[in-house]
Amino acid sequence: MSDKDKIIPYLSDDELDKLITDIEGKELVQAPAGIERNVLSFIEYKRRRKTIEFGKYCVRVGFAVAAAIALVCIVPFIPDTQTQIPSREDTVSERNVVSREEVLEKRFLQSKEEVLRERASSGYLEETEFFIQSHIESLFK
Repeated sequence: MSDKDKIIPYLSDDELDKLITDIEGKELVQAPAGIERNVLSFIEYKRRRKTIEFGKYCVRVGFAVAAAIALVCIVPFIPDTQTQIPSREDTVSERNVVSREEVLEKRFLQSKEEVLRERASSGYLEETEFFIQSHIESLFK
């Protein structure tokens, strides 16, 4: 069966009006006997099934939590699992930590006065103002 065979054509307005008047003109059709009972029993079955599934889920979660608590309580008493946590001093002594002074020795740093003098002499503020103004103007164009 191709996709064209599966497509249901739309009714035109005239055909739709004719269908509506035909349906309204006929008497109502009786629903099958027992349909209400079947639908309600199916809904109740689904509700019970969901309740049972939720109960199973709660039991699984409960067992998982109980197992996790049991592990947390039992593991410290197992002799092979007791590991010593190294102190901060041991950890720092094992690492190759470079001091601040060693890092700053390798870099050229300008003093505050040198930076201010350089920025004042080169028109830093004017250049920054021009840069900001040009970006604002380009945004509004």
